[in-house]
Amino acid sequence: MRNIGRSIIIILALTLAAAFPALAEDSRLSVNGTSIVSLEPDYAKITAGYAAENKDIRVARDETAIKMDGIIASLRTLGIEDKDVVTSSFSVDSVYDYTKNYAVVVGYRVNSSVTITVRDIDQVASVINAVFEAGSNQSYGLEFRSSKEGEVYREALKDAIKAAAEKARLMADAAGVTLGKLVSMGESLNAYAPSPIYANARAEMDSIEAKGLGNSVMAGMLEISANVSLTYELGE
Repeated sequence: MRNIGRSIIIILALTLAAAFPALAEDSRLSVNGTSIVSLEPDYAKITAGYAAENKDIRVARDETAIKMDGIIASLRTLGIEDKDVVTSSFSVDSVYDYTKNYAVVVGYRVNSSVTITVRDIDQVASVINAVFEAGSNQSYGLEFRSSKEGEVYREALKDAIKAAAEKARLMADAAGVTLGKLVSMGESLNAYAPSPIYANARAEMDSIEAKGLGNSVMAGMLEISANVSLTYELGE
């Protein structure tokens, strides 16, 4: 009886393998392709602002408003148009004293910032210097961008697909199998992301208020990357 039962199990396993070959052997090949393209930036974004603290919320608000008006006025003197200056944040927060066993509100912090689009790369250092000379005490970064990023990304996407397809052909040839039809294709999420300035240009931002930037801001190059995945059927 034991031999009969074992024979039935073996026959059943062989029958399943014949009816469902995908269970017995993977007949697909998945590959990834990447393309990275460098390009020169043609504009920059700078985010800066001012924050004031005071026990009287109105005093903190008025101080912040005056400083922000001065910052915006300094941008206008450089020819920066109002459409290129956007309020990016405004917040009012309580300031607490934690020296006791419980938190006590001792004042308020009013913070405001603007994001400035600088369309002349050579003007970036001048804009940063002007902002800090006008009283800015908050900086949230400098980012170089290009108006051609979308166009360049589409080209990088094509190259990534070509790279993945070539990789699939090489792997199939090396394995001695034929490459069948393409059954799926996908784009990796967040693939379209220009590298930030700090990854490329290494701009020196130390002691801005005391020294100014001079000509130390270097735009460098942006890198636009595209990543895709392709899946093919495989033949014998």
